[in-house]
Amino acid sequence: MDKNRYEEIYHSLRDIADVGPVAKRFEIHPGIAYTILSQKTVTLVKSNFSNLKRSGSEQLKQWKKGKTIAEMAEINRMPATLMASLILKELNIPKKIAFNSPERLQSRRLSTEITEALEIDHFFSPRAHSLQLEKGKLGEEIISFWLKAHKIDFLTEDQLREQSMTKTPDFLLPEPIILEGKKVSWIESKAMFGDEQEHKYYMKKQFSHYEQMYGHGLVIYWYGFLDTLESNGHAIKGYQFFDQCDNKIKELMNFGVHL
Repeated sequence: MDKNRYEEIYHSLRDIADVGPVAKRFEIHPGIAYTILSQKTVTLVKSNFSNLKRSGSEQLKQWKKGKTIAEMAEINRMPATLMASLILKELNIPKKIAFNSPERLQSRRLSTEITEALEIDHFFSPRAHSLQLEKGKLGEEIISFWLKAHKIDFLTEDQLREQSMTKTPDFLLPEPIILEGKKVSWIESKAMFGDEQEHKYYMKKQFSHYEQMYGHGLVIYWYGFLDTLESNGHAIKGYQFFDQCDNKIKELMNFGVHL
């Protein structure tokens, strides 16, 4: 994706209500807009949550005066799950217990508000985390199907771990393949949009280690990527590469997106 177009999409996405209109305006899958908003939200949380935590006692006062957790989350532009966790910490109530069984909380008000927070939070709730894991698995299923269809032998991450290997791409190809003139020895599946920040992070954390051990690989950013990403000798592709898996691609692009 062109960087200028990405910047327009990025700045047009402020909350979940923008996903549908932005997807329509820029003629992209809703899942792409949803994913970009998710990553934008994570970046904002990393920048702002530490300051919010320092104001925990003040946030508790506001809650005791009658503001709901959902209202406070909106005021502070913070995911409702994180605001709930902050209030729970100030009340000395274990987050795990409250999130797993909010109905067991003694305070009916708190129980109701925790339940609401978990329901309206699309990016930080336990359900959101589970959906992200499921998207990751679906992406790997598509790659597995593609490899088998092309009769390409591979070892999965689980198989590599059984061999006590510590640096494990999603797929290792015992016999490298040639893709657009590049030798590919491994494939890594990322259920995200490949922006510069994410790509640099994973290049340092994963891809460079895989390169040292196995050679160059193929990175799949299922929800697209910036044209400006430095490949460092690797191949980078999006969902369009797997044109033989239309039904699965459609499922992945719309997975967990509620408009």
